[in-house]
Amino acid sequence: MLNRNFLFPSLIILLGAVSLFIISQFDKPMFQDASVDAAFFPTVVVIAMMVISTVLIFQHWQQTKRENNAHIEHEEPLFSKLSIFGVTYLIGYAFLIHILGYLLASLIAFTLYLIYFKVKKPLYYVIAAVFVFSVYYLFGEVFVIALPDGIIL
Repeated sequence: MLNRNFLFPSLIILLGAVSLFIISQFDKPMFQDASVDAAFFPTVVVIAMMVISTVLIFQHWQQTKRENNAHIEHEEPLFSKLSIFGVTYLIGYAFLIHILGYLLASLIAFTLYLIYFKVKKPLYYVIAAVFVFSVYYLFGEVFVIALPDGIIL
C-alpha cells in the first residue's frame, strides 16, 4: 500500500536529483558582480529539501519498526486537507511572484498564511515582514542577485 510518509519524501528526493542536474546547466551571468551565481540559491534549497526528505524517510522507517514490534496498525490517507492546502498555497504563491514580484507576493502570502491559521499575535506578522525584507536585502545587496520583479511592477 502507498504510504505518504514514504512516497512524498521519495518523490522529493527524485525531483531534487533531476533539479540539481537542471540547475547545473544554468548559464553563468557575466554582467553581475556577485559572490555567487544564479545556481547558488536553487542548489541550496534542493539540497536542503533532499536532506529533510531523507530524514523523514528514516523517521518513518523507525516508526514503522516500532509499530511492527508493538503490533500497531495505523493507516493514514494519501492526501489530507492540509496537504491539499499546502500545494494550492505554493502554486498560488508562485503565481503571485510571477505577477507581483518577490517582495509584494511574499508579504501577501505570509500574511494570508497567518490569517488562514488564525494567528492573532501581531509579533508573528512583524516577524514575517522582517523575514521577507531581510531575504530581499540579502539577495539584492549581499549576493547581488535580483529577485523576481513580476510583470505588473
